[in-house]
Amino acid sequence: MFNSLGVKIVLIDYNKIINLKQIEEESLDLAKQDEMIARKLVLDRIKIEVAKFISEQKINRVFIPGNYYNLHSEPFPPTPCRQLVTEAVVKVVDDNPTIHLLGVCGGLQGIMNAKGIEVVHVADLVDNEEHQKSHLQSAPNPQLEGTPLQQIKIIPNSRLAEVAAKFLPPDENGWLLTYFPDAHYAHSGAVNNTPENRKKLELLGYKIAAFSSDGIIEAIEDKHGNIYFQSHPEALVAKSDKNLYLSNQKERQIATLVAMAIINDFLYRVPSVK
Repeated sequence: MFNSLGVKIVLIDYNKIINLKQIEEESLDLAKQDEMIARKLVLDRIKIEVAKFISEQKINRVFIPGNYYNLHSEPFPPTPCRQLVTEAVVKVVDDNPTIHLLGVCGGLQGIMNAKGIEVVHVADLVDNEEHQKSHLQSAPNPQLEGTPLQQIKIIPNSRLAEVAAKFLPPDENGWLLTYFPDAHYAHSGAVNNTPENRKKLELLGYKIAAFSSDGIIEAIEDKHGNIYFQSHPEALVAKSDKNLYLSNQKERQIATLVAMAIINDFLYRVPSVK
């Protein structure tokens, strides 16, 4: 997708940009075997390494895609490096609004987990068996033919609503409705929508930007205007050459235009530095 848009791409291999074993050993030694102090030193050191890599590679946009692993149940990631690097990226972006961040599916979950926001299995959020199945559609790739689309209800006055409004008229209550591929892979997790978890989101400077029709949190915005998605708008962009010419699927056409607007916002918006 990004290649087709002419964007220079740098792969952040979280297993290579840091040497976790060495960092942990050196931090534990510096902390004189105090494991709690050592963990803080590890996180600080990883942030320095990640920030250095981002600076050296002149990266100003970071895209964290989904993955096949869980944050809330087995199978867990095969290495802790991914989540530690994700946490470091989040810290770097928090401190530097000129670096834009986009996370989808497992990417959103990793970002939220880095902030201490609870991520749970979809089955813990939706009682209705039919609705559970709609979120647990198994697909190896959200770009495949037949991947189901999930209705997304965008909250009025959100940044996401501002981005999508060019192509979506609001309903009578001001909400904007669109559809994105809903391929949750094996992990099928989501941000817990309990009042306590939502309050924690707000206190950390995040806002919920969209829900599914059954109340699953589908999009979250941060204080710098970055938007994170549970579903896969980028999959529509990757297939935009086909989706835009499906004359019998108007909703998919419009959803593709909204998804393209989201990617353009990520790539080209001017950050508001306060």
